[in-house]
Amino acid sequence: MKRIIITGASSGIGKEIALELADETSQFFLVARNMDRLEQVKMEIESKGSSAFIGVGDVSDEHQTKTLFSQAIAEMNGIDLLVANAGVGYFGNLEEMEISKYDDQFNTNVRGVFLWLREAIPVMRKQNSGQIIVTSSNLGLKTSPRASIYSATKHAVQAMVSSLRDELKGTMIKAATINPGSVSTPWFDGRDVDRSKMLTAKDVARAARLIVEQEETSNIDHILIMPGL
Repeated sequence: MKRIIITGASSGIGKEIALELADETSQFFLVARNMDRLEQVKMEIESKGSSAFIGVGDVSDEHQTKTLFSQAIAEMNGIDLLVANAGVGYFGNLEEMEISKYDDQFNTNVRGVFLWLREAIPVMRKQNSGQIIVTSSNLGLKTSPRASIYSATKHAVQAMVSSLRDELKGTMIKAATINPGSVSTPWFDGRDVDRSKMLTAKDVARAARLIVEQEETSNIDHILIMPGL
């Protein structure tokens, strides 16, 4: 049985990864800020034969993270996979970026990943097993106009995970990032953009499955996935 924690699980990539991995041998603990949407994902997962628990909270809040993680471990008696997926993004020229949007991006995209990794790694070390997947971006590997702060958060995530991989050498714990280009998710709702040429959340979920199902003889570092159109 795989015991899986997914943050940002109520929609988009997080939801699709959950549905992609849902089967009779999986347990999920789903984290997001919207209870109603989490309940809907939980029902969809359970219809596939998995069991699911939900936790509502802010991934960037230390106390809430500790509480939610403890709840997840109590429910599942361990963790085999952490998908640190929760993220936000605001775009515009650097000098136009509001401090609140700067803080929101760094708190969610960087602090939120750090806090959940800090909780999961000691449990995985005790088990000497586990897989970590962090949803990053192609902008964690390059930069782009009007994405300076978002890109900065994803570069920080790449550095964090890269260093972590070195720290995990000699263990059976693996860490990887998925680095997609633009993905048609609710992120883009209401924005004047052409979503027909974007990746789908299922494209990203299939990349997650590849990481989860890799053999012991491999250790995927990151998967860069870009739109094919």
